[in-house]
This record gives sequence, C-alpha cells and structure tokens, in this order.
Amino acid sequence: MSNYQLGPCKIEYPAGTDLGKTHGGVTVTVEEQFAPLHTDQDGENPVDEYITGTLVTVEGNLAEITLENMAKLFKTTVITAETKKKVEIKPNVGTSLLAESDVLIIKPYDGGTVSANPNDWITLHHAGMRASTSLSYTTSDQRAIAFTATGFPDTATGLIATFGDTSAA
Repeated sequence: MSNYQLGPCKIEYPAGTDLGKTHGGVTVTVEEQFAPLHTDQDGENPVDEYITGTLVTVEGNLAEITLENMAKLFKTTVITAETKKKVEIKPNVGTSLLAESDVLIIKPYDGGTVSANPNDWITLHHAGMRASTSLSYTTSDQRAIAFTATGFPDTATGLIATFGDTSAA
C-alpha cells in the first residue's frame, strides 16, 4: 500500500465478521484529551497541560441493512421462527458498552480489493457500538444504519487501538 491513501474499507465486528458495505465513508478519530493547569499569578494563561486520556472512535454508515446488522448494533438478537425473522429494539437502560464490546478491525481497500496486509489495518481492541439510525423512505435518499464505535482500554494492557499488525512484538 502506498503512503498516499484513498478509498473505502471493510469493517469486521467482531473480528472475522464482515459488517458489509458502507455508504458515505468511515471516519477514524484519535483525539488526546487535555486539562490545562493554571496559577493565579499567570492569570488565564495555562502554565502546562496534562493528557487526561485518548478518545478513539470510528463512525460510519452501513449500507447493507440486514436484521443481523440491526441486532448487532442494537445489542439484541435475531429471533427466527421457520422462515420468519425479526429484531426487537428495547431500551437497554443500564447496559455497559464495555461489557458488550468486541474487537473491531478496519481493513482498507488496496488496488480494488481488501488489504490482506495486517500492517494496513486498524484494530480497536474493545469497541463499544452505539447505533443511531434514521431510515429515510424517499425516492432519492439511500438508507443506511449509522453507528459510532468507541474504543475502551484493555484492562490488562491499557491498549485502546493498534495501527498496524497486532502481532508485532
């Protein structure tokens, strides 16, 4: 893969399970959070800043609207009775996103196909999914399932995300 990059990606959640095609792109954001330190003698000018955390999020829209994707994003299951299927949406009040989290892997396309090179991948080790979708039934707007995945630190390693091959020592 070139140092100059452009194009779509494949999203696996959990790792090994393709969520299907996306619409409108996928955005990965890594943002350090800061707290400025002040003294009375220096007024409003910060004298230092400390990192208070790092927020890692992935946002996108799934173009493939399936009951399986709806169930995955809304933390439920597909109920099947012979040929009939449904997904029931419930409030999920008090549900921990960390407890429901799983590994999310982003694999960019390279030359028209999904990159098989782990050095190109982005992995969120504990991605908690939040769904927020508004399905528009019009003649000109494509429907998609919007989602945001938040990376949580691994309790053993502290890792939130890895850019590149997770097996590198």
